[in-house]
Amino acid sequence: MSTEKKIQLNAFNKDDLKIFSFLCQDAILNKNEFLYDRKKKFFAATLTRYCWEKEKLNNQDINFRVVSGLQVKNVKNVEFINFNSNISFYNLLAITCNNKNIMLNFSMSAKIKLDCKEINATIEDIDIPWPTKLKPRHK
Repeated sequence: MSTEKKIQLNAFNKDDLKIFSFLCQDAILNKNEFLYDRKKKFFAATLTRYCWEKEKLNNQDINFRVVSGLQVKNVKNVEFINFNSNISFYNLLAITCNNKNIMLNFSMSAKIKLDCKEINATIEDIDIPWPTKLKPRHK
């Protein structure tokens, strides 16, 4: 068993979600790995996120990614905006919040709008980070 520290954070307000956004920027999500349970008012997604938090610890040309789970409770409705059925993977650019609407903003103008009764989200690493030479680049 690894002693690698895994991230497990909760968000209850806009400021908490800004931390989630930083951690999840450039995460890759498969369009088949979203779940919304209307009865339980629960949204979940798995994502492969770039480990931005390891950047300053790393002075080599090695970067890391990790599989993480995102859970949002108290979700009244989910709206998928500009999702193309021909595209399997999406790049998460940011997580934003307007009132109690949590917005997952992806490349190609795709969005998932979560209409929440209140903000109650969790992000948790469910695997240990693995090395990669690839690093997201921003223009």
